[in-house]
Amino acid sequence: MSPSRRTRVTWRRAGAPVVVAAIALLAAGCGSGSGDTATSPTSKVPTQQQDSSLNAKLPNAVQKAGVIKIGTEALYPPFESFGSDNKTIVGLDPDLANALGQVLGVKVSMTHTAFDGLLTALDGGRFDIVMAAITDTKARQAKYDFADYFTTGQAIVVKKGNPAGIKGVPELCGKSVSVLTASTQEKLLGEFNTKECAAKKIKVTALPSDKDALLQVQTGRADANFTQDAVGRYNAKTIGGGNQFEVANSAPMLPTPVGVVFTKDNTQLRDAFKAALEQLISNGTYEKILAKHDLAGGAVQTVTINGGTT
Repeated sequence: MSPSRRTRVTWRRAGAPVVVAAIALLAAGCGSGSGDTATSPTSKVPTQQQDSSLNAKLPNAVQKAGVIKIGTEALYPPFESFGSDNKTIVGLDPDLANALGQVLGVKVSMTHTAFDGLLTALDGGRFDIVMAAITDTKARQAKYDFADYFTTGQAIVVKKGNPAGIKGVPELCGKSVSVLTASTQEKLLGEFNTKECAAKKIKVTALPSDKDALLQVQTGRADANFTQDAVGRYNAKTIGGGNQFEVANSAPMLPTPVGVVFTKDNTQLRDAFKAALEQLISNGTYEKILAKHDLAGGAVQTVTINGGTT
C-alpha cells in the first residue's frame, strides 16, 4: 500500500479487506494453481534456486503441504502493506518471504490479521510463522523463538514543523502520544512513565493499527506518534509528499532486533528458515531486497536466534 500523497491521511482501508486478506507468493517454477491469488512484485529481486538440502530440513507436515502459512499485519509500510489493487501484500517482508520460499522449495502465503491477534493465531496453528516486523524481546522469548533479520530503532513522529518542539523522551512527558496496541513501543511508553516521565506522565492512546495511531497526530488529538524508526521515517517521507509529518528525534532511539516468530516447538522450521536467510545474506539477495525498500541501514550480518536483550 502506498500512502496517499494528498493532504489528508488515507490508507485505503475502505477498499481493502480489514479482517483477512491473503496473498500466495509462489516459489520459483511453481504455478498458483488458481486464478484468485496475487503475487508480490519482486522487481530487482533475483530469483532463487531451490536448495534441496534445506527443503529436506523442513518439518514433514510443511513438506507434504508444500506451503508455509505466514501471518502478518499489512498496514505497516515499508515492511508490509496492501498494494495498489488493495489485495496484494507488498513490502520488505513479502519480498523476503518470496525469496525464502524459493530457496526452501515451497510456496508461502501471507494473511493479513490485526497485529494484536497475530501471536494468538500462531498459537492456535492458523499460521506456521509470523512475519510482521515484530521486535524480539526477552518477554516474548519466554513463549516464542525469533530469527532476527533486521535492526530498527524507535521514532517520534510529529506534525511537519514540530509545533510542540519535541526532540526526545523528555519532551514527551505530559504530552499525548499515540501508539500501536500490543507493540514494543506501547511497552516503552509505559516504562518512560515510570522513569523519565514519572512526575508528568505521557498520555498514551493505544490503537489497533499504526495508521490509526498516526491519524491521531494528523487530526491534532495526539502530539506525537511513537513507532519503529523505519516506519516513522517512511511515513514522514511519503505521506503528503513529505509535507505532513516529520521525525522529531535526529537519530533512531533504542535500537532493537526484529525477527520472524516461531512457536517454541517448531525448531525444525526455525532452523531451516535461519539457514535460508543466511543463504540470502551470503548471495547478496538480502542486501538487494533491503535496498529496494530503502532499508539498508537496518541490515544484519548474521541471523541470530533470540537476540533481543530488552
